[in-house]
Order: sequence, then C-alpha cells, then structure tokens
Amino acid sequence: MSVILNARHARAERVDIAPAHHAGLAGLRAWRVDNRVGESPTWDVATQTLLWIDVRAPALLRLDPRTDALTRWDLPEVVGALGLAAGERVVLALRRHLAVLELPTGRLETLLEVVGEPEGNRLNDGKVSPCGRWFVFGSMDDAPAGKRATGRLYCAGVDGSLRTLHDGVTVANGIAWSADGNALFFSDSHAGRVWQAIWHATTGTIGPSQPFCESHEATGRPDGAAVDEAGMYWSAGVSAGCLNAFDGSGRRVRRLPVPCRWPTMPCFGGSDLGALFVTSLVRPGLALHPSGLDGALMSFHADARGSAPGRWQFSVGPDANRCQPQVLAD
Repeated sequence: MSVILNARHARAERVDIAPAHHAGLAGLRAWRVDNRVGESPTWDVATQTLLWIDVRAPALLRLDPRTDALTRWDLPEVVGALGLAAGERVVLALRRHLAVLELPTGRLETLLEVVGEPEGNRLNDGKVSPCGRWFVFGSMDDAPAGKRATGRLYCAGVDGSLRTLHDGVTVANGIAWSADGNALFFSDSHAGRVWQAIWHATTGTIGPSQPFCESHEATGRPDGAAVDEAGMYWSAGVSAGCLNAFDGSGRRVRRLPVPCRWPTMPCFGGSDLGALFVTSLVRPGLALHPSGLDGALMSFHADARGSAPGRWQFSVGPDANRCQPQVLAD
C-alpha cells in the first residue's frame, strides 16, 4: 500500500487550569483535541513538538505546544501505535501491518505485514528501542466484550525481521524500557498486570518475563507507560483517572489524579524533558469527567525527567513486506 495523505492545519484550543484545583500538577494545561481514543504520545526533540494518534478516528496528530498549532493526518484504517523513524518519518502500527509515513509529503507506505494474528485482533501500543534498531509493539483482542488472551508482543528489526517475544496476553500495552536500557516493561491492561524482562539490545530479544506489579479497576488498570531517568515506571491508570508511579521494585509510590476519567498514556517532553504529556479517551454512553477534558491532551510539570525517545533507523529489503514472525519462547 502506498497512498498520499493530506495534512490539515488548525489551532488547538488550550485551557490553562488553576493549580489549586489539582495538587501536584504544576503548570497544568490541556488542549481540547476531541480524541475518541488518544494514545501513543511521543515527543520529537528535533522539532519540539508532540505526536500522538487517535486510534478510532483514525488519525495521526502533531501539536506545537508553544503556538498551539495542530496538524492532522487522517489514516485509512485503525491505528494502534506510533514511533519516530529516520528522517522526518514515523512508523505506525495499523490494524495488521506496520507502515511508514513521511510527514512532509504525506506518503504512507506499507513496511511489513503481521501474519497469523487471530480474526478480531489488531495491533496495539509500540515504542522504538533506545538504540533505534528495534520497534517493539503488541496486539490485542479488539472485541468490545468477552476478550480472549490472543495478543502478543512483537519485535520488528531495521532489516525487516519480525519475531514474537511473548504471547498469551489480552491487551498488550505499557511498553517501555528501563532507564539504563537493559530491561523491557510491558503490560496486559485487561489482566491488570505489568511484566519486566531482561532486554538484549543486540538481538532484539528478551529473557524470561517476570511479574513486576499489578493494578486493577479501582487503582487503575495499566495502560500506556513511560520511564523517567530515575527508573520510575509511570503508568496511565485508565480505569481510575490517574497516573501511577512504580519504583524499581514494583512498589506504587505515587498516585496522581488527572482531570479526565480515562487517561491512556504519559510521555516526557518539553525543552528539558521535564513535562508529562498525557493522552485520554472518551467512552460513549458513560458519565464524563466534570472538567469536560475527556478526550483532551494534557501536560504538567513533573518532578522527574525522561529521555529522548529512540528513532527507528530501518532499512527494508524487497522481500521484507510480509514477515511470518519467529516465536521465541520466554
């Protein structure tokens, strides 16, 4: 598939929120971007802008928080994740395949197809490894109810290779690397569990997956996540309107309520990577947050800093667009 997407430009409505109303969220701001399912926020250090997706729109969005300039690319099918790629490009996990979008031209090209996913599954969540050699992403059962544990965790290489790292999850999520890059975290949002595994950066493989922490409906099922430079794992508690921070031992040490009912993923950004940006979603038919910010993008100053995200340095050969994943038992 190769298509040209047209970029649409607008100005996002910004809301500055009094800190007295939200203790611990200094400099809290929100942009009313009306996402159905905002996800995968990623800070681009080169342009000082934030990119993210709306899974169900489906769309890719980019915000310049200095000017509130908003750019939108409508996508041809549901999208589960994005990562920065070489040049002015991003890699996107669409329903069953990875694609690359060249931002200046809008050219969207299929990179590789994920073969063997069960009917009813789609790709979900993904991040570029710190070294830029790997794109780790997951899949999930997309049924509205009665979900099955048919999801997997995958690793795609810059050479077009694709392997399965872990299977038997329902909603693969929460992908992030430890501060030193030696461990990989990932979660099953449906089960409320986060795993940790040794990460082998040279081969794009993991060691045995070990339970790291659990968080359930009342405390916040673990959705997307980010790790700060001190090693804290920041998880969006999608069912409880909060961010949960876990230390290196998996102990919850902070809980930050945010002004939306369903936060989906945090990321570190800003000029010093000391701001937390948080995407959110809307659940039709359910009560909304009194703030009116469900589906909005938010940011606030964190007493923590993150690291610049990796940029996927892919180089794909002519036979790398349909890859049967190699299963690697953990």
